[in-house]
Amino acid sequence: MKISYKGDYALKAILELSRHYQSGEVLPLVEIANRNDIPLQFLEQIMLILKGAGYIDSKRGIGGGFFLKRHPKEITMGEIIRLIDGDIEPIACVKATAEPCCIEIETCVFREIWVKVTKSMTDIVDVVTFADMMQRKEELRQQNKGYMYQI
Repeated sequence: MKISYKGDYALKAILELSRHYQSGEVLPLVEIANRNDIPLQFLEQIMLILKGAGYIDSKRGIGGGFFLKRHPKEITMGEIIRLIDGDIEPIACVKATAEPCCIEIETCVFREIWVKVTKSMTDIVDVVTFADMMQRKEELRQQNKGYMYQI
């Protein structure tokens, strides 16, 4: 499975908003876009999807912007990936409800492998929360603190 740019950007936007959940800070769209190198018009579309699904909300006017509606520990990567990119599957025949996609569906050795790959992927993304990712990002930041330099 390949995560689309849209899916990647949605994950980055939720992570950015997660960092400000506790403080209640509202982030302007342009700030989210700039911090994560996301094209502004593309991010606007993504935020509408996330808002429509109830993950985020917005405040209008001066000091307005976006904020998370749910705690970061309640949102998994898998939820956001499925919202933006659909089911997590490397090939169509792994769906339990899939119509037979080839004549060898019952004896296909490849399908067995793809089912295992899908299960492994979903087992990971369905338990990793945005709170987990914030913690890991901070750990990585601390590990790499001494390696920052500019030329």
